[in-house]
Amino acid sequence: MKKWPILSSWQRNWPWALAYLAIASLLTAVLVYAWQDYRNELFAREATMAQDLLWQEQEIRGRLQSNQNILENLAYGLASDSMQQLDFQRRAEALMKSNPEIVNIEWVNAKGQRGDGFPNFERRPESLVALDDSLLTEVIDGAATLGYPMVSNVIWRNSPQMVHVVPFFHQTEYQGAVLAVYDLSILLLQRVPWWMVQRYQLQLIDSNNQVIAPNRYHSRLIGKDIREVPFGGASQQSLRLLAKSIDPITKQSNFWLIGLITALLLLLLWSLKMLRLRMRERQYAEYALRDEILFRSAMENSLVTGLRAMDTDGKLSYVNRAFANMVGWSEAELIGAKPPMVFWPPECLDVCANAYQAILRGECPANGFELRFMRNDGERFDVRLYSSKLIDSHGVHRGWMASMYDVTELKQEREALASSRQQLRTVLAGLEVAVSVTDIETGVLLYRNRLHSKTFAIPKDTEAYCLTRWPVDSAVHDGIFESVDMHTGRTYQIEQRGVDWVNNRSAILEICTDITAKQQAQEAARTRNDQLQHTARLVNMGELASSLAHELNQPLAAIASYSAACETMLYKADPPLAKVQETLVKMTAQARRAGQIIRGIRQFVVKRAPTRELCILNDLVSVPVQLLGPMVQKMKARIVLDIPSDLPSFQGDPVMLEQVLLNLIKNGLESMSETPISERQIIVSASFSADTLKVTVTDRGGGLSDPAQLFQPFYSTKSEGMGMGLNICRSVIEQHRGHLWAEPNPGGGTRMRFRLPFHANEEIS
Repeated sequence: MKKWPILSSWQRNWPWALAYLAIASLLTAVLVYAWQDYRNELFAREATMAQDLLWQEQEIRGRLQSNQNILENLAYGLASDSMQQLDFQRRAEALMKSNPEIVNIEWVNAKGQRGDGFPNFERRPESLVALDDSLLTEVIDGAATLGYPMVSNVIWRNSPQMVHVVPFFHQTEYQGAVLAVYDLSILLLQRVPWWMVQRYQLQLIDSNNQVIAPNRYHSRLIGKDIREVPFGGASQQSLRLLAKSIDPITKQSNFWLIGLITALLLLLLWSLKMLRLRMRERQYAEYALRDEILFRSAMENSLVTGLRAMDTDGKLSYVNRAFANMVGWSEAELIGAKPPMVFWPPECLDVCANAYQAILRGECPANGFELRFMRNDGERFDVRLYSSKLIDSHGVHRGWMASMYDVTELKQEREALASSRQQLRTVLAGLEVAVSVTDIETGVLLYRNRLHSKTFAIPKDTEAYCLTRWPVDSAVHDGIFESVDMHTGRTYQIEQRGVDWVNNRSAILEICTDITAKQQAQEAARTRNDQLQHTARLVNMGELASSLAHELNQPLAAIASYSAACETMLYKADPPLAKVQETLVKMTAQARRAGQIIRGIRQFVVKRAPTRELCILNDLVSVPVQLLGPMVQKMKARIVLDIPSDLPSFQGDPVMLEQVLLNLIKNGLESMSETPISERQIIVSASFSADTLKVTVTDRGGGLSDPAQLFQPFYSTKSEGMGMGLNICRSVIEQHRGHLWAEPNPGGGTRMRFRLPFHANEEIS
C-alpha cells in the first residue's frame, strides 16, 4: 500500500495563503485606483470651476469697466458743455440697449438735482433709487470729494440695485455726476452664459451674506464645494458671486464598477474558501478512508477468525492473515485458487465440495458447516464455516464472504468436559451422602446420586418427580439445618445452596447426611457426662460431709438447748411467757436453718435433667458460700463478694452453675493451704456489658504450674483429686454457650474466669 507523505501545516496552507494574498492585493489596487481617480477628477473639476469663475469675473468686470468708460465720456461732454440734451439721451439709450441690466441713466448737478436722463419721466418711479437716498447721496459725495467714479452699496427697491456714480468737474469745481442704475438680478441673468447656468448654481450676495440674486428669498448656498469671487471688480468689493457645481463629484459616483469588481473578487474569495473546504472535506474523507482501511486491515490481521471471499464461480478473491496461517499457505498462493482447494484433505473432498456447492447455491445454514481441513504440513483440523452474500455498493451480488473458526480445541474441550462429567458422576455415586439437584420453580428432581436413589425411593415409571420429605418450614435455599425423615424417622443434616444448572436454570443443590448414629452417640456421651457430674457432686458432698455435719449439728444443738430452757421456764409457778415465746421463735429460726442446709444438700446432689431458669448471680453464689462456710472457718480464710447491685438476670441451669462456682471457690481455698493466714482470701467479682456477663474467682494460692493441662480430664495437682472438676466446669459453661479460662493473678495466685451470654435462647444440651 502506498504510504502518503505527511505534510506540515505550512506546506498545506501556503498556496491558499498566496491566492488570498493575490486577491487582497488586487482588491487593494482597485480601491486605491478608484480613490486616486476620484481625487484626480475632483481636482480637475475644481480647476475647471475656478477657471470658469475667473472668466465670469473678468467678463463682468470688463463689462462694468466698458460701461464706466462710456459714462465717463458722457460726464466729460457735460463738463465741457459740448453735449446737448438730445445727444445725452441718445447715447444713454444706446448704452441701455446694449446693457439691459442698466435700468436708468441720468445726471445730477452739484446740488443733487436731476438735470436730464433716459428714460424721461415727469415723476420719478418708485422702482428707481430716490436721489435723496442716504446711500446714494453718500456715494455721490464721496465721488465728488475723491474725484473718481464710485459704486454704491446695494439699494433695495422692487429689486436689488446699485448706482454707478461718475463725477464731472469744470476745471477743479465739482459740477455734478452721471448716474447709471444697475438691476443686479438682470445683471446676473444677462451676464452669465447658459453653459455656466448648466454647470453651477449661482448666487449674488452682499457684505451681510444676504442673497440678492436671483431671488432674495433663496437660502444661501452651503457646503465645502462652494466657491466665491468678487462681483464688479475692485470698485465693488461688497458683492460676491457664489458658485456650486450642479453635479458635484461624490465618493459614490462611478463606484458601481468598483463595487462590481469588489463583489466579483469577494465572490472569487468565497469560491476559493468553499473550494478549500470541499478539498479539505475530501482530504479528510480520504484520510478517514485510509484510516478505516488500515483499521480494518489491523482488525482482520488481529483476528483469529479466518476470513475468505470468493466470486460467484467459487474462485478465492481474498483471504486474511488468520486464514492463511490457519491452512499454512500464503495469501498469494491462495488468492485465485479454485475448487478443489489445496487445503481440502483427500478423505474429505466430497464433503468439502458439497459444502462449497451449497454456498454457491445460496444455502447458508444459521449454524454453518462443520468441516475438516488440512494444513500445509498435512495436519488435519476441524473448522466451523459461516457464509453470507457479498453485495457491492450498487447492490450487485459479487460473490460470497465466509468466516472460519478452528473448533479442534473446542471439540477436545467438549470431550474432556464430557469425560470430567462422567468422572464427577462416578465420584458422586461413590459418596456416602445423598446428593440431589431440584428445580427451584417446579420442584422437579433433576439429578441424584446412587445413595440418594437407594435412600429415597422414587417410582421407576415416572419421568419427573417432586420430592418433598422435609417439613415445609425447613425448606430453605441456602443454609444447613437438621430434619427428621417423616417416613423412616431417621435424622439428617441437610445442606442446601442455590446453583445454576444447565441452560441457566436455577436449582437447589441438596446434600443429606444421616446423623442418626452421631446423635445417638452424642446423647450417650451427654448421659455419661451427667452421671459424671452427679458423681462429682456426690464426691464433693463426701468431702464436705464432716463440715456439713458440724454445720447441721449447730442448729440442732441450739434447738435442744432452747427446748430445755422452755421446759424449765414452763415448770415455774409463774412462767415468763414472753421469754418462752422469744425462745420458741429462736427455736423456729434454728429449725429453718437446718432445713435450708438439708434442702441445699439435697438439691445439689439430686440427679435430674438440665433446666433453663431465670438466674440471679447473688443467689447462685450464696449456696456455695453457705456449703463452704465450715471449710472457710477451718482454714481461717475469707470470701469477699464484689458483685454489682444492678447486675441483670440471665437464663441458665442454677444447679449446674452453682456446682461450677462451688468447684472454683473450693479449688481456690484448697490452693491457699500454704498461704499465710492473713492473705487467705477468695474474691468473687462480676462485671457485665450489653450482652455478656463475666465472673471472676480470684485466690492467693500457689498459682498455675501447667496451664496447658489444667482442663484436661484426669489431670489434678492434688494427690487425692480425680482430675475431673475443671473439665466438668468447662463443659457446663460451654453448654451455656460460654467460655471458661484461667490466668495468673498479678498479686499472686490464680484467676478463674468465665463468660456467659445474657440472651442465649438455645436449650442446654
